[in-house]
Amino acid sequence: MTPHRTPRRRSAVTAVVAAAALCAALVTGCSTDDSTTTAAPPTGALPDGAQIVKESAKTTQTLRTVHLNIDVKNLPDLPVETVSADVTNETQGTGAAMGEAKVKIKPEDPFTEAKFLVVDKVLYTEVSGRYVPAGPAEKVYDPGVILDKDKGIANVIANIQNPKAEAREVIDGINTVKVSGTIDAAVIDPIVPRIGQNAGTMPITVWIQDVAPPASDSTKPSEAASTGEGPNLVQAVVKKDQGEVTVGLSNWAKPVNIVKPAG
Repeated sequence: MTPHRTPRRRSAVTAVVAAAALCAALVTGCSTDDSTTTAAPPTGALPDGAQIVKESAKTTQTLRTVHLNIDVKNLPDLPVETVSADVTNETQGTGAAMGEAKVKIKPEDPFTEAKFLVVDKVLYTEVSGRYVPAGPAEKVYDPGVILDKDKGIANVIANIQNPKAEAREVIDGINTVKVSGTIDAAVIDPIVPRIGQNAGTMPITVWIQDVAPPASDSTKPSEAASTGEGPNLVQAVVKKDQGEVTVGLSNWAKPVNIVKPAG
């Protein structure tokens, strides 16, 4: 007579069910699908557009280091086409930058792609492995202005008119709130030189990190440098005529070391 095996079978089934439950509970593993799932933005009521813009401007105003990306499309009269640079402004008014850019050294010149440095308001470009002066940065492009508290990106955010929160979106893996509005040409022009020419106000859309502002700390002065936390600006898009400029920020408050070339 065949032995009764029900308890053993039940034990095996229980083990399988437990393993399946454990697998379902874990975020990773237990899957034969190698594809990764893109994180979805949080749901729920959108924050007030004016309030999140105000908080982002305050956070950005004390930012001292950041990575900047600029991409210009269909605006050939601008002196810059692309920028990818680390920017620091540890002391207000002495911004420095280092990276790669496609710029016009003179308005009549074609765009030239080169590695560059900006230190003490002087633009240096790499020639044969060394950096040589190319003239005052303000006559070409000075990325260091991005962190100037009076005319930099914080000022741009603070002066967005009629800000309206539209949606939550994920930008470069970061949860953001998309806010649309308009910006006066004179406000945006220091960030993207000459975009304000022959313009009054232009449409602007910003994507602000979807986090609460850092808790206030009465033991720290109001001018204390940002730690990189809070509702940072992730991306801004300004439209003019048939073109647009995209400004992207990342690596908020990450260390940046820029040394003035010798000689």
